[in-house]
Amino acid sequence: MIMKRWVRHWRIAEVRLLFLALMVSVVAVTSVSFFADRANQAMLQQVTQLMGGDLVVRSSRPIPDAYRTEASQRGLKLADVISFPSVVSVDDSSKLARIIAVSEQYPLQGTVKLSESLDSNGVAHEQLHWNKSEAFAEPQLFASLEVEPGVKLQLGNSLITAHRVIRQLPDQGAVSFQFAPRLLIPLELLPETGLLTPASRAQFQLQIIGDKQAIKDYQAWLKPKLSTAERIQTLDDGSPSINQAFERGQRFLGITSLISVILAGAAIALSSLSLNRRETSTVAVLKTIGASRRSIIKHYAGLLFSVLIFAVVLGSLIGYAIQALMAIPIQAYFQQILPQPSLWPLLTGFLTALIMTAGFSVPQIASLIKFPPVKILQGDLSSAPASRLLAGLSIILALLLLMWLQTGDMKISLFLMVAVLAVLGVFWLIGNLILTGLPYVRRKFPRLDLPKPNKRIAFLVTIFGVGLFSMLLLTTLRTDLIERWEATIPEKAPNHFLINIQPSELQRLQDFFTQHDIDASLYPMTRGRLVAINDKPVLIDNFQMRAQRLLSREFNLSATDVLPSSNKVVAGEWFADSDSTGISMEQDIAETLGLALHDQLNFDIAGEIVSLRINSIREVRWDSMQPNFFALTDKQTLENLPRTFITSIYLDKNSTFISTMLREFPTITDIDISALTQQVKDLINKVTFAVQAIFSLSLIAGIVVLLAALQSQKAERRKEMAVYKAIGASKAHLRNKLLIEFASIGAIAGFIASIMALLIGNIAAFYLFDLAPELNLLIVFLGTLGGMLLVGIAGYANMRKLIDTTPIALLQE
Repeated sequence: MIMKRWVRHWRIAEVRLLFLALMVSVVAVTSVSFFADRANQAMLQQVTQLMGGDLVVRSSRPIPDAYRTEASQRGLKLADVISFPSVVSVDDSSKLARIIAVSEQYPLQGTVKLSESLDSNGVAHEQLHWNKSEAFAEPQLFASLEVEPGVKLQLGNSLITAHRVIRQLPDQGAVSFQFAPRLLIPLELLPETGLLTPASRAQFQLQIIGDKQAIKDYQAWLKPKLSTAERIQTLDDGSPSINQAFERGQRFLGITSLISVILAGAAIALSSLSLNRRETSTVAVLKTIGASRRSIIKHYAGLLFSVLIFAVVLGSLIGYAIQALMAIPIQAYFQQILPQPSLWPLLTGFLTALIMTAGFSVPQIASLIKFPPVKILQGDLSSAPASRLLAGLSIILALLLLMWLQTGDMKISLFLMVAVLAVLGVFWLIGNLILTGLPYVRRKFPRLDLPKPNKRIAFLVTIFGVGLFSMLLLTTLRTDLIERWEATIPEKAPNHFLINIQPSELQRLQDFFTQHDIDASLYPMTRGRLVAINDKPVLIDNFQMRAQRLLSREFNLSATDVLPSSNKVVAGEWFADSDSTGISMEQDIAETLGLALHDQLNFDIAGEIVSLRINSIREVRWDSMQPNFFALTDKQTLENLPRTFITSIYLDKNSTFISTMLREFPTITDIDISALTQQVKDLINKVTFAVQAIFSLSLIAGIVVLLAALQSQKAERRKEMAVYKAIGASKAHLRNKLLIEFASIGAIAGFIASIMALLIGNIAAFYLFDLAPELNLLIVFLGTLGGMLLVGIAGYANMRKLIDTTPIALLQE
């Protein structure tokens, strides 16, 4: 008996739509979650590779052996890196270099790119196979010494052979500006050089990789044992440019998958509402023949549970298959095998389906069970205000939970929640305005045979509008926002930083740039230590760990009267906008140090105390690949203080400009950041691939919403068609009537949806992704045309059978 009822229910179109909507939501969530999990792992690998490891212990003193012992016991892999400045010489020439001594385990992640000559490209090496007396040097060192690879260099007490050229180190993303070219040597050679003494200004690193939980546990064990000279670096402290791009990529993926879920949620709500209406007579009969409320609840709960389980199982399998297909072109394009996903997305898919069923479907079924059978048989299905309010609140709560589950960010969740409610409100208002103005339009254009005013029109405008809005918003994400993100990293973004430019070389270097058609802006850079805030001495122990790290080293202060294009003043005034001088601080560092507008900062610059008042706070776009600074002053302030200059330039891959420049200006240091720039570009490309793949799922979800909305109106349409046929309406007349009604509703819904998508998309671009707003009117035209065609064709196709059915058959259904 129960099985027969379930089989009967599975034959009902509304139940099949409910199942399809739930399955689509699970497919969208699991496919995106599986893929995002793999993509996130790959992105994390890239970020940690640039940083040197999952966790890096940095110190100005030798790192205790106890740290290594504990890490090894926890199954973690280790590599030691010691760096310090020293002079290398050949014959009568000498040059200051940055010596980097690495253990045999280096690099833990990624590859070291080396070339055999100054003119050849680098070859990637996962492991360094070298002799004890061998070394690798950056091209600047060879150029400044005017020697070729294979030369023997004197390093302290040792004679070493620099036989290869360093093209790229995997952990260069976390390296601060170095004022000397790097020389890579084996760690076992270091004692023989006699260079490392207690007085040496060396930096010690213990790079660590391993299981995520083991790293977390090790960090918790290590943190209380750190001395003032030691600090831990994790992903949160990595390169600002990579971190910013990584965070933006996660937000793109989260929002695109969430839109699919919202669409599926709308389809579930509509299917449940339609099922509610269809099952009224069944519930009335069951109650009349004495079925208890408990048995009816048990029956429908079983139905919903079976739909839920089947949708989760099938949706998860399809989701896993889709993410595997999504990964194939990405792996081929980037020539990188993505890590296998974890099983957490399965739980996410189940929770999504459970929340959607509980929030969108259960209240509809529950309201049906509460009705007395007499009211049901009389057709009085108007629910009490309290019941409608409860259903509305459950939907809002479910939406908020889904948004938080998908994004993990309450800021984005609340933004999207407000956006969805605003869109619903706008479409509801427009639907009611149409009802008000429709009688006038019918009188003005009687030949159009427009439908009579009824709540169905307002309902369809709202539902179709929300569905089209979601798809158009995703289109905006897929095209406009991605293109604007790509535009933040121009094709010829700077890939070389030139530092340690002396003031005496400034004019000659600018002439050299002009001679070689190089366009570059030069920024002064002065090193100063923050010693007082508002005349109170800075005591490092009074600050949090990250602030302590910032205060323990000198700031790089720069000066400019023109606000850099990658900076935006968020508080106060820029120097050019006011008569006062002072200092402008980057927003994040100001928050970390607890600084505010008008605070007075005292810097110790080469023994001289310089007092500056904060007159603005800036937001910095670190992924611009331009020189950016935590602290900026006006040009006049640093005029008479010790300083060097810095600039960034773009060079083609095969350019010989650097080697030519270094021969002319041997004291200048070149930092090649092309690998870092490429990392950000690769990240954008990966997100683009993923968003395009998710877009197809959202289209399916949008079609399901469309079908669910049409199905929810089918019972009313049957009666309407029966009446029209009974009074002699022809098939051609009914066909035209349906096409005009659905095309008009689709055009109106598409027009409003495109405007709303444009508005919400630009707000999201500005507030969530730090991108400039942009007016793309093409999306309004495409949205209107697409809405008219999509709703018109789908509506007619869904109702076409009713035109060919006799009035008696329609009423019997």
